Amino acid sequence: MASCKPACYLGLLFSITCLLQVLLLPAAAHPPSCEKSDHELRFLFSQWRAKYAKHYSCPEEQEKRYQVWKDNTNFIGAFRSQTDISSGVGAFAPQTITDSFVGMNRFGDLTSGEFVQQFTGFNATGFRRPTPSHISPHSWQPGCVDWRSSGAVTGVKHQGNCASCWAFAAAAAIEGLHKIKTGELVSLSEQVMLDCDGGSNGCSGGRSDTALNLVASRGGIASEENYPYTSVRGACDNIGGDKYWIAKNSWSNDWGDQGYVYLAKDVWWPQGTCGLATSPFYPTV
Repeated sequence: MASCKPACYLGLLFSITCLLQVLLLPAAAHPPSCEKSDHELRFLFSQWRAKYAKHYSCPEEQEKRYQVWKDNTNFIGAFRSQTDISSGVGAFAPQTITDSFVGMNRFGDLTSGEFVQQFTGFNATGFRRPTPSHISPHSWQPGCVDWRSSGAVTGVKHQGNCASCWAFAAAAAIEGLHKIKTGELVSLSEQVMLDCDGGSNGCSGGRSDTALNLVASRGGIASEENYPYTSVRGACDNIGGDKYWIAKNSWSNDWGDQGYVYLAKDVWWPQGTCGLATSPFYPTV
């Protein structure tokens, strides 16, 4: 069996552990803060704010966020000073099978608790026990699976200040499966799940299995292009719902929807909704 690094073992059904906060980025971040004055750190903080377009409601909030950012910067410095990144040894050596290291990113002004509250909305309660499988767990053991190399993974998305990782995980799984089955990779709408899954709490958390059930019950899901993500829960826009005719009446715009009415299309009775198909006519040119 060919060997490969475990880091490339990216399966279709994505893990929904959304608890990685600050810090997994390349090494081009700030050096240990213990070597820098408060003035230098504040300058670096201003650069970081500009990079990620960070704005705060008042000077007190900005100062609070600076202190959190400084604490996280100190953690990064402590980690690096006691870890040989090139060999993964030292008091803070990563306890994983692959090398990893830490750096600053857009979440650097949040505490761990704040990050968990704002961004980790997966609800693991209420899961049913999986149905026993008749497939041997040893029947397929690939050496390395990376669906990105097959073009079955869309680009990295950003959920914003909304704990909707459950919707992103469900959409990503469907995107990959759709590509594998049809050969077409389509970025799908997480916003549909956020708006329309009545069993979820929207930006306060939800479950990927109920999101998948929603898609199955609707017979599909809109693309991200047609139903874009807004990072807030809104009213469910039933794209792909019932077909209808848009009919203009002549009873002024005080009637109906500013003079228009929507009549169900493709009904089973031959005369159509409200007799729309009884006496149709149209001119030709």
